[in-house]
Parts: sequence; structure tokens; C-alpha cells
Amino acid sequence: MKRRVSMWLGIAGAVALWAVGGLRADEPTPLQTAEEAAKKAVASEEVMQNEWNSREMARSATREIARVERSRSESAVADYRRAIEGVTAAEAAAKAARAAADGEPDAAKKTPLVETANQADAAVAAAKANLEQRLAAMHAALDRLIEDSVAGERAANELLVSENGLRDKMAESRAVELKVLEMKAASADAASVDAAKRAIFEMQAVQLWERQLWAGVQQGTLGQIIEMTDHAGRIAADAATIEPDAARKKTLEEFAQRETKGKTDAEKTNGECAAIVAKAISEIYPLRAAAMGGLTPLAPEKWDLAKARHLLVRAGFGGTPQEVKNLHAMGLYAAVDHLVDFHRQAPAPASLDVIPVPLPDPLEGKLRNAFVRGQAAGARNSIDGGQFGALRQWWIKRMVASPRPLQEKLTLFWHGHFATQQSVVQNTYILYHQNQLFREHAAGNFGGLLYGIVHDPVMIRYLDNNLNVVGHPNENLAREIMELFAMGVDQGYTEHDIREAARALTGYTYDNATGQFRYVLKSHDPGDKTIFGKTGPWTGDDLVNLLLEQPSTARFISFKLYEYFVKKDPAPEVVDKMATVLRTNQYELNPMLKNLFLSEEFYSDAAMGTQIKSPVQLVVGMLRDLGAKEATNFGQIDGMIQEMGQQLFEPPDVKGWRYGRSWISSNRVFSRYNAAATLANSVPLASGASGVDLVGLLATEECKTAEDVIQCLAKVCLAKPLNDEQRAKLVAYLGQLPPQAEWAGQKDAINAKLRNVLVLLLCTPEYQVT
Repeated sequence: MKRRVSMWLGIAGAVALWAVGGLRADEPTPLQTAEEAAKKAVASEEVMQNEWNSREMARSATREIARVERSRSESAVADYRRAIEGVTAAEAAAKAARAAADGEPDAAKKTPLVETANQADAAVAAAKANLEQRLAAMHAALDRLIEDSVAGERAANELLVSENGLRDKMAESRAVELKVLEMKAASADAASVDAAKRAIFEMQAVQLWERQLWAGVQQGTLGQIIEMTDHAGRIAADAATIEPDAARKKTLEEFAQRETKGKTDAEKTNGECAAIVAKAISEIYPLRAAAMGGLTPLAPEKWDLAKARHLLVRAGFGGTPQEVKNLHAMGLYAAVDHLVDFHRQAPAPASLDVIPVPLPDPLEGKLRNAFVRGQAAGARNSIDGGQFGALRQWWIKRMVASPRPLQEKLTLFWHGHFATQQSVVQNTYILYHQNQLFREHAAGNFGGLLYGIVHDPVMIRYLDNNLNVVGHPNENLAREIMELFAMGVDQGYTEHDIREAARALTGYTYDNATGQFRYVLKSHDPGDKTIFGKTGPWTGDDLVNLLLEQPSTARFISFKLYEYFVKKDPAPEVVDKMATVLRTNQYELNPMLKNLFLSEEFYSDAAMGTQIKSPVQLVVGMLRDLGAKEATNFGQIDGMIQEMGQQLFEPPDVKGWRYGRSWISSNRVFSRYNAAATLANSVPLASGASGVDLVGLLATEECKTAEDVIQCLAKVCLAKPLNDEQRAKLVAYLGQLPPQAEWAGQKDAINAKLRNVLVLLLCTPEYQVT
């Protein structure tokens, strides 16, 4: 068979030979032919890449020269303009001096006036000489400006052409590589076909991403062209207005016109590049999800204000109408990135100053009287007790005010997942540092977080691993890390695995005086252990790696996060997709969370408005929804949350809080209603005001009628709209209001009326869900 004229003819010919009886032994298979074509395409791409690098270096040099000349020309034109003004002023002064001398009849007085007039004439001559010098300097600078601008723009345009060529060459090589992957997928066996298909999606995503990135590169080049042409054109047009030579004036005007056209053309192309970037973004995310084997993203056109609010509430705690509008305006993909990539946002308020538990005074043991000894111990313990209350209030304030709401929402999740109790630990210092551990790893790597947990003094104390020593293993931490923290109950481990894991964790303890982890070598069992069928002298660190190798770990964490953020009882295939994303990304939580918050599942009717709010979600969400982030009564707020059944740092047991209907009882419902009324009407703010400012909250909304007001307040508070009967009753209760433009002048009275109806809304069954 002749060598192929083109790649596709070669492939087609090979396929044809296979069809009529197979290839000769020395002929390449269709796949081999395609792979060879891919190698050549990549080599050709590298050649063009080198050419682009050379043009980029040349463009950088000419751009800097042109920039310097623009600055020099701008100064020269300004100098010449000032010289013109100087001649005009000198001539006016000379004319006035000569007139004064000519009009003076007294000879004695005339002599000094004539001298002044002569000096003025000399000043005119000097100004004109300076004018000529400045004109010559301007001409020289403008000549260089035109020459260097043309050279710089030529280099930039040549670079643009090179970028287009390289972009096309990259697309061509990716297309060939994609063909190879498609051929491999067509012949893949059942066990590998899914991975082969994901490889195709990944290549398509990379292809689109490269197109997006190159469009961004071209936008940078075009931006420089726009800057050069705009600046040079303005300088030339300005110079033309004061140029005395007609021929030069025409040259400057023509140059200015060319620069204006060049700018217009570059702006048009820049807009086309921006459209490519926007289109690529909307196309990449579904391909990324498919490449990772993840959940199907929501179509961008289905993104609306209700879904923006749902995202802000579930991936945070809530927000004001303006914050919801701002998130919606970002678009679906950018909104999710904004919340999940929270390290791009400003940090939350400063850390809390917490000290370790005070050690007993050396003399305390010498006190004979038990009551007196108890007094001394009580004084020490009261210090930590005060810190514990401050710690709860500090965290609530972070949840209310943090510009990184998802970080705090995830910190709360991990606190419930890796549940511990202050009543057992009785050490605020190490609890604070555990809380910071959860915050640091909130959307980071689950493996890193799990590693932190086996070294965490709180967990070690809570599950008695400080008593776990060689020869006398304590299985508490080993059992819970499998059952509750990593794999789930009865998910691929045995009692033998638990016993061996306990041996691996021997020697993992902490120093109560400093609150720091300690590894006590003499307390560690150095012998071989067999865990999940693997044998070795495993330590607790090795145990973390062994846990991460188990498929059930990714599924369990995915299951827990889905139930926390979406709804109860996820379908197994949904959990499997989330787990695939988690494993594909080596347990990085960020990609999985993005896939979840972009998914159709997250915005489904079964998910929106169906999750009963925890006390923390209820109170923190209320303050964020109503714009009361500057609340100051966090001791009272902490008490409200506890009265509803949730005390931070004190979940009911090692299994953590049971979310859902467990939050609702007759007594707790009344506590919820009382909290809503108290916060709406009298929450103290840093400004000195008391009660939420609904006039300010609704200032960006259009509230022409009482029904408009009820609708706006319902959108602020509720996940689902009111029914007609509820809405009618609330409208009747609110009654008439003056025009919204007059509210500011009657702020206290209007706020009082609005708060009354707000409390009714906050006490509806609909407000108890999100």
C-alpha cells in the first residue's frame, strides 16, 4: 500500500484493507497509523511553538521601544504646546510694553519704558527660538513615534497571526489524538470501556480548555494593540492640531486615522475572543464532569435567582437579596467557583486567643483539706470554662460574618463527622485547634484531614487512644475511624482489621500540658500487622494510606457530603459518581464539591426546599439573610441555638448530630419561633441600632404594594413560594404602606410594621426548611 497522502486517507485505506481480507504483516494497523499521525502532528505543533516563542520575544522588544517613544512624543507635543503659549504670552507682553513706551510723553519716564519694551522684544525672540527648537524636537519625536508604532503594531499583528496558527495546529494535533482514543475505545473490553470513554471526554475538555486559554492569550495581545493604537493615535491627533506645516499635519491626521481603525479592528477581534472564552467555559464543565465520571451539570440557561439563593444557603448559610443577585449575575459556573475557591476571598475575623489548660500549682497537692483542694482546682477549671463559652461565640460570629461561608459550613460538617465532646475532653485549647484543623482542610484533601485526625489531641483523648499502648491495645479510635470516619459501618473491614489497626495506632498520644500530639516510640507496637489483607509494620500514618485505598472510603465520604448538602438517601449510582470524582482527584474535595454544586441533582425539585434547618443553620442563616452580620449579642445567640437542641462542641455522641426531623419537637418549635421574634425585633448591632433594618434590606427591591412587600420578604426568607391563602393573609395583616420613596423618612415606624409581618413569615413551616 502506498504511503498515505494524508492522515485520514491512510486510516481509510487501512480500514479498507482490513475489510477485504486484512493487512499484510508489514503493514501498520489503523490504530498504529493513527498513533503515528498523532506523533507527527505533535512534532509539527512543537515547531510552530518555537516560532511563536521567537515572535513573542520580538514583540516584547518592539512593544517596549514603542512605549518609550509614545511617552517621549507625548512630552514633546506638550513642550511644543507650552512653547506656543510662551510665544503668545511674550508677544502680548511686548505689545503692551511698546504701547506704554510709545504713549509716554515725558522723556524722563519714557526711557525706562523703552528699555522694558526692548527687553520684551528680546523675550519674544527667545520664545520664538525656543519654539523652533521645540518644533524640531516634536518633529523628531513624532517621526520616531510613527516608525516605532508601525513596527510595534506589525510585530503584534504578526504574533497574532502566529498565535492563530499555533492554536489551529494544536487543535489539529488534539483532533488526531482524539481519533486515537476513539479507536481504542471502540476495541476496549467491558472492564476498560468506561475508562476509555472518560479519556475521550478528558481530551475533548483539554481541547476546549486550550482554545479558551489561547483566546485569553490573544486577548492579551489584542489588548496591547488596542493600547498602542489608542495612545499613539491620540498623540498624533493632538499634535496635528498645532502642527504648522500642512504636509506634516496631513501625515499626522492620516496616521491618527489608521491607528483609530487599527484599534477598532482589534476591539472587534477581542470581542470575538471573549465570546470564544465564554462559550468554552459553558462547554468545558460538562466534559470535565464526564471525564471524571461525575454528576451531570445543570444547563447554564436554567440558572435563575431561586437556584442562586439555594446555592448560597446550602453552600453557605444564606444572604441578602443583593448578595443573591450578585451571585446570580456571575453565572452558574463562576458562582460555584466563587464559593468553593473560598481562599480567593478575604479571610474571616482574627483568630481567638486561647491558652492551654492551666497546670495544677505544685503546692496544690500539699493541701490537706479536700474542700480547699477543690477550690483550687475549681479556680483553674473556671478559666477553661470561660474560654469554652468564648470559643462557641467566636465560631458563631465567624459563621455569621465570614466572607467564606462554605469554609464555615464545611467546618461545621467535619465537626459533626469527626464528632467529639467538650464534656469528655474538657480542654478548650485543643478543641480550638481541632476546629482550625477542620477549617484548614475544609475543602482540601480528605487524606490530609484524616491524617490530621489520627494526630489530633482531641480525638486521641475522646476515644482513649492515649491509653492505647503495646500489649494493651485500645480499639476505640481504630473502630470509629473505620465505622464512622472513613469507610462506614460494615463496609469492607473485619474485627481482625480493627484489632490490627488498633495496634498500628499504639503510641499515638498527646501532652495535656501543651496540647500537642506526641508519638511515644516505646508505647508503639512495632510488629507486623495485617490490615485489609496487607501485612507490614504499619503505624497510624500507614493506616490512613490503607484506608484511602479502600473503595468504600470515597463512597462513604461522598454519601455523607451528599446528605449534608443535598438530601437524604442518595441513589447508589449518584454516590458512585461522586466517589469516582473524589478518587480520580486523589481525594481532593474541591473538584467533587464543584461537581456536586453544579449538578442537576443539587438543583432538583427533590433537593430544593426539603432540608430541615439545624438550629445553627436557622439562626446563622436568619442573620445573614436579613443583613444582620454586625450582630453583637453572640452569648444570647449561642443560648438560643442550645435551647433548640444544638450546642457547638457538644454533639450527642461519637456519631454526631442526626440531621432532619430530629431537630423538630413541640418544645423546640416554640424555641425556634421565640428566637425568630427576638432576633428580628431586638438583635443589637454594632452600629448601635436594635432589630433588623428591613427598610434598608428592601431598598434595592421594588415594593409598590403590600403584596410586593410580602413577595420580597418571602423571597428573602423562604426556599419555596407562599401559597395564595398564606400570601393573602399576610397582605391583609400588613395593611397599607406609604410609597417606598417615603420609607426612609419614617424608618422606625415602617421597620416596626415590616418586622411584625417578618416574624409571621419566620414562624411558618416553610421557613423551617431550606
